[in-house]
Amino acid sequence: MKIGYFVRNIGVSGGVKSMLQHVVMLKEMGYDVMLITEKVKKDWCLQTTPFIVKNKDLIDLPDCDVYVGTAYNDVKRLYDVRKGRVVHYCQGYEPTEYMSRITGEFVSERYDRKGFFSTIGRFIDNMKFKKRIKEIESIYALPTIKAGLSPHLVRLIKDRYGQDCSIIQGGIDDKVFHARGRKQWRWSKKVRILCVGSMFVGFKGIPDTYSAIEILKNKGVEIEFIRVSPAQATKKEMEGGIVDTYLVGLNEDEMADLYRETDIYISTSLVGEGLGYPAIEALACGVPCILTEIPSYMDLDENRDFACFVPVHRPDLVAEGILRLIEDKGYRDMRVERGFEVAAHYTLERTKKDLRDFFERLKRL
Repeated sequence: MKIGYFVRNIGVSGGVKSMLQHVVMLKEMGYDVMLITEKVKKDWCLQTTPFIVKNKDLIDLPDCDVYVGTAYNDVKRLYDVRKGRVVHYCQGYEPTEYMSRITGEFVSERYDRKGFFSTIGRFIDNMKFKKRIKEIESIYALPTIKAGLSPHLVRLIKDRYGQDCSIIQGGIDDKVFHARGRKQWRWSKKVRILCVGSMFVGFKGIPDTYSAIEILKNKGVEIEFIRVSPAQATKKEMEGGIVDTYLVGLNEDEMADLYRETDIYISTSLVGEGLGYPAIEALACGVPCILTEIPSYMDLDENRDFACFVPVHRPDLVAEGILRLIEDKGYRDMRVERGFEVAAHYTLERTKKDLRDFFERLKRL
């Protein structure tokens, strides 16, 4: 069985990283697998030479028995070629992002309409978003082979589309993300707080973390707020005076070093978060975390004592959580110890086992 992993643009993102990890692990296990792409934006994470397709209709797609896609539009293109069986590997349910724009839960700077024609502009945007949701749902409804990154995505696909869905759980490299060499709590004069993700991606909920830090800085709490993103900073982040350090496109080793120098990690992601690799990486590096009460984080462990959990869209409670972690050493130490235990269940070895089980089942079908 020949397997082709198709990633339209290879760059810095959690979803792409998972696909590249799969290719490497499958090769290590002896599977005949290849990486297929149209464009390589950044090659630092590549461990295998990709096959480059040049035709937008994928007529030059190399012959494989199984093709794996993760972005919904990539899955549709693979399905339309009709060359082999198609696996739709869901790493996050995309309609939630567009629905958050329609409801106004999150509106990025790009779609933040102002002025006389703002109402008309928002109406047009919402019509486009509704059309996109229908398009994505139609792709999920296709008779592709389904797999999900996390338990809540598996449940969602089974419940919403009535299709079987296997788990291929995401994992982190515990040889990279660990607490060895970690700096002592508050080694710097200020409490170093880290938030990872792009402000342009609605389900990351970055504005809520930003607001929480703003609350505490206005009260005089000594905080160094560090942002890491695959994208350049927004105007608000550049000019707001809240972000102290903004870093773009760090590799895994650089991220691991940063975690080990961080006092508190915060993720105020919304329900669209598929798994939340940075949160697991932070836990593995011994960083006490503040996380939102969303399925992906709540599913990490049945006991929710490994992080300070807060409801979504409550920056005031995030601020309170920061103060508790600063002031209560016992509470903080418990989160760190439990964080190690939880992160230990999300390794690449677990991902490798799920991959083997998944493709062995495909061989028998």
